Amino acid sequence: MRVSFLFGGQVTVDAAVVREFHHRSPAVRKAYAEAAVIAGLSEAEFLIADEDEASEDRHSRNALRHTALTLGLVDDLVEQGVEADAVGGLSLGALIAICVAGAIERHELYAMLHHRRLVPPTGPDVPEQGMMLIGTAVADRPENYYGPDHPGVYLAVDTGPVDLERRSFVVSGYRSSLNRVQAAAPDGVHMFLFPGYHGAFHSPLQQHAVDFMSPFINAMTVRDPKVPICSPVNSRTLSTAYEVREFMLGHNLLPARYEPLVEEMDNLGSQAALVVGPGLPAPVVQPFPVELFTQPSDFDRRAELLEMLGGIRSEIV
Repeated sequence: MRVSFLFGGQVTVDAAVVREFHHRSPAVRKAYAEAAVIAGLSEAEFLIADEDEASEDRHSRNALRHTALTLGLVDDLVEQGVEADAVGGLSLGALIAICVAGAIERHELYAMLHHRRLVPPTGPDVPEQGMMLIGTAVADRPENYYGPDHPGVYLAVDTGPVDLERRSFVVSGYRSSLNRVQAAAPDGVHMFLFPGYHGAFHSPLQQHAVDFMSPFINAMTVRDPKVPICSPVNSRTLSTAYEVREFMLGHNLLPARYEPLVEEMDNLGSQAALVVGPGLPAPVVQPFPVELFTQPSDFDRRAELLEMLGGIRSEIV
């Protein structure tokens, strides 16, 4: 494997940034137009989130917006002759990777994300759930904040070290349990409860959502991927349609971790990686060079990126 693509988890992209991407890239405009049709909106309505959108619609549409932007950037790179030899991502990024690998069609990914808005809320007898970002020292282990000593709290997303001194990760669970963890935070540990998340994503508490989405996913056409898909759950590769579908069915019950992605890409022989689209920083631990194609300003250095990636390919040939 030579050049890998990495994709981030769902974020809400600043409206000005969206407009600039949309202005600068015909491929992004096309991807947004396709996703807007699935959402049943005009392209102008779909482009920027409306403050009046219902919360379930906003979450689903923001996933669609994020996905359309990322797939548009992938299309832009492909038009310049850069294609991935391996792919991987965290959370929504893992689903984008599956699509880029050719295991599912783009319109089916859009339709699945749109269908997620219909996941029924938990009943009034179920305690309130949420997610919390934790920033702490590199030497401090995430396990200190979830697991048996913290019932009702689960590791959701681990992006690993953010620099040589600190790491960040997200835990999910019952809000009462998250509040207890936050109240007991040692000095120097920063915690932030996400106000807009009312579910405990990437935890066993999402079983109701998995059960709801399973019939839709089972009805999708899933193919063997054209390039390896690196799993964010552990250092392994998804290489068959069966493995891809099983991952899609269950990944929301399991934590998503950055380090296994990078490890598996290294195992596959990646010479470089490109983070495409929002939601993911470059990893601090880099067994190979990692570049970013995540901001509109990166269009201005696209020639530099293409030269770097082309040089790696020519060295191998």
